[in-house]
Amino acid sequence: MKKLPQDVVIFMLLKLPLKSLLRFKSISKIWYTLILSDTFFKLHLKRTTPKKDEFILFIRTLREDDPYKFTSIASFFSVDDKNNLTALFPDVDVTHLTSTSCTIFNELIGPCHGLITLTDSDIIIVLNPGTRKYVVIPESPFDCPKGYYRYIEAVAFGFDSIINDYKIIKLSDVYWDPPTDDRGPRGSRVEIYNLSIDSWREHNIEFSSIYFTHCSEIYYKEAVHWFTIQHDLVILCFDISVEIFRTIELPSVCTDLNGPRYGLAVLNDCLVLMSYPDSMCSIGHTENLLNIWMMKEYGESESWIKIRTISPLPIRIESALVIWKDHLLLLQTQTGYLISYDLNSDEVKEYNLNGHHESLRAIKYTECLTTIPTLSEHSKQVQQL
Repeated sequence: MKKLPQDVVIFMLLKLPLKSLLRFKSISKIWYTLILSDTFFKLHLKRTTPKKDEFILFIRTLREDDPYKFTSIASFFSVDDKNNLTALFPDVDVTHLTSTSCTIFNELIGPCHGLITLTDSDIIIVLNPGTRKYVVIPESPFDCPKGYYRYIEAVAFGFDSIINDYKIIKLSDVYWDPPTDDRGPRGSRVEIYNLSIDSWREHNIEFSSIYFTHCSEIYYKEAVHWFTIQHDLVILCFDISVEIFRTIELPSVCTDLNGPRYGLAVLNDCLVLMSYPDSMCSIGHTENLLNIWMMKEYGESESWIKIRTISPLPIRIESALVIWKDHLLLLQTQTGYLISYDLNSDEVKEYNLNGHHESLRAIKYTECLTTIPTLSEHSKQVQQL
């Protein structure tokens, strides 16, 4: 260390995997200080990483011996040149998440600077998959007025580059709860949590109801994206820093609410839209194909172009999960298994990885040094998986 200039040392350290960096912190106080410095963190965050260093994290729910009991499992993988999955760590039991048959609400959000969020709408966990550190976020202190009830529409997570802080956003519908089956008039509520100060607040802003489809939420360009209905189906965006909603129109042929399902992904650093058959409909009602649309200029609805059609689909699918390494489309079949479709070679591969019906979620990430702030003394602290 003393014989080499610090910039040379930093250059070499930036080439190392995260596991080595975490181990090298113990060599000396100088190395510890350097690796955890803001300067090194920012350089590590902005470094260029090859696609081979992009990993995948799955969340899935498995049925236990008791037919009414389920377990949520996190699985970490890399992939080789032949698209074979290799486990990076043993599976992890995510004990904090609610484990019931209603697993459609278990979501993966992110990544953002190497951090992701796991949620079942009630419990929210912020996790760094690389360091295996996580924290359970305190519940929001805001209750509904008497005579009303709340329905969680969505949970979002992202980074505010203006104040240099991570935020969690909870979107809720609030309904009058009369003693009838009528849900009553709808109101909306936005609650925002700032990670660095461990505090929730309410944001007085209206939003359209989220149109829920599996694996349709994505964090991109410091905004979180869902689907909503405003006459036609559109993408609803929430900008993390300025805390406003906006919408993006879909291609004119992708607004049919009675046919395909829709999902969002990122391909070649561009936002993409995927349309595929609704598993609740017969193939005769919807075409057995998957279309991929790319938005060449983010935010410009006129820039949507169709880049790929897969027809016919090799197997009946439940949902499109993610596009990994810019060519590997991961899908969940209707029987709950994971398959991949290679967009370059058209090769289909089925993996020995499955989950309960509709429970499989996937997110791609690159390891990062990001630390999770320690919360207040009255809150749950950062823990290790």
